[in-house]
Amino acid sequence: MSEESGRGSRFDRQMSPAEALMWNVEKDPWLNPSGASLSIIDGQVDGEVFERWLRSTVAALPRLRERVVPGFGRLERPSWQPDPEFDFDYHYRHLDLAEAADERALLDYVGLVFQEPYDRTRPLWQVTLIGGLDGDRSALLMKLHHSIADGYGMARMQERFMVRDPASPVPDPVDLDAVVARTCAEESVEGGGPGPAGRALELATAQARLTRRLLARAALTGADPSVLLDTAIGTAGSAEGYAKMLSSQLGSGQSDDDGGSAGSPMWTGRSRHRHLEILRVPLGDVRKAAKALDASVNDVFMTGLINGAVAHHDKRDQPAEAFNTSFVVSTRTDSAEGGNSFTPVRVRVPAGPMTTIDRLRAVQERVQQQRSAVHGGGLMGGLAGVVNLLPTSLTTSTARSQASKIDFATTNVRSTRSQLWVAGQRMTEVFAPGPVAGSAMIASVISYLDTMHITLTVDPAAVTEPGPLRADVEQAFAELLASA
Repeated sequence: MSEESGRGSRFDRQMSPAEALMWNVEKDPWLNPSGASLSIIDGQVDGEVFERWLRSTVAALPRLRERVVPGFGRLERPSWQPDPEFDFDYHYRHLDLAEAADERALLDYVGLVFQEPYDRTRPLWQVTLIGGLDGDRSALLMKLHHSIADGYGMARMQERFMVRDPASPVPDPVDLDAVVARTCAEESVEGGGPGPAGRALELATAQARLTRRLLARAALTGADPSVLLDTAIGTAGSAEGYAKMLSSQLGSGQSDDDGGSAGSPMWTGRSRHRHLEILRVPLGDVRKAAKALDASVNDVFMTGLINGAVAHHDKRDQPAEAFNTSFVVSTRTDSAEGGNSFTPVRVRVPAGPMTTIDRLRAVQERVQQQRSAVHGGGLMGGLAGVVNLLPTSLTTSTARSQASKIDFATTNVRSTRSQLWVAGQRMTEVFAPGPVAGSAMIASVISYLDTMHITLTVDPAAVTEPGPLRADVEQAFAELLASA
């Protein structure tokens, strides 16, 4: 981890196993792992002033000027290297939508940008400053590949141009061409190391060592089958504990007596397309409800979302007995910019008739049960290293199969209750469209100021009526907060 101006950064030269996995599965457009941030700004942002801020950020964060270089053989993970053809104008766009464009027009545009694949030969990010919104507003969209950062790491990166003081001085102009040239020159001097033949020999030797270890351990599996699993996965804990974690995270984590693996009878289609809906819930009311119900804010969030999904199904005479969902457990132990420290966890939640308080208690119990099964880096930290050794086609087909069983994923991104400013203009709201990645929908929440901002990023082939679903979720939250 490097330090710059007192800020911790997590930009290692080589991808972690989890980051390499997200890079590999993106070859299937259904599994696009992009994350994004959509900020609504009061007034029209001066494009030239904001460009100064963004150029300064790009100069300070080498990752934004680096492209991915595939590894030499399957045992070597991809690495990041300076892009000698870096073009700032490719990554930063400034446009105006139709005059007085409304919120729906903005979300439709963001949905199109969100589903566009990256040029895998360039740095994996894009920033768009959008003007012309109704109410004399503008918007800022940042799209970032998940291999660069998780939600928290991305938020930390954005703090370089989203500031707490509107009077913060505008950064000095930066000659990015000179920065790129200097970085590439330094890389050529420092980047000694073995050539292709030497790397091939190193990888062949490493693979031979791994094979010998597995074969030697295989002789012991008759006496103790856990030994081979422990060696192959490379987990720091016991194979028994790891096997339990895999079972809980790859499977539903629940017994078959609650309806098996069937989830929504409606949300079964899948595609590469994306559609966005947003809603706002008063954060103060959520906190009061959580306290009154002896629950967490996330418990209230998930319960409201599930109640909305239940109502949506019941209105169409297609009730579900349970939903297959997932949530994210952060394994981060620092406050650094960039990097990934999370693991997805699957949980099956009841969708049959029950009181709100009973549903909340069921959510609490099952989420806690699954969360307690996460050890160390979790599924992403342990399984990814093995999965990356498999053919990409096998990895993506398996990921599709697993993700297609998820009715909706959820994620809760930490934010700030402090007022933020962009190029001297007040930021009023922020939403965080998340990666659907083969599921029917992801509901992501980010709390800013006094509001919980929820984004429903849906696959319209699965959720065919996203507008009515948003209305049902809004109504569910209103009823939940009133009853609390």
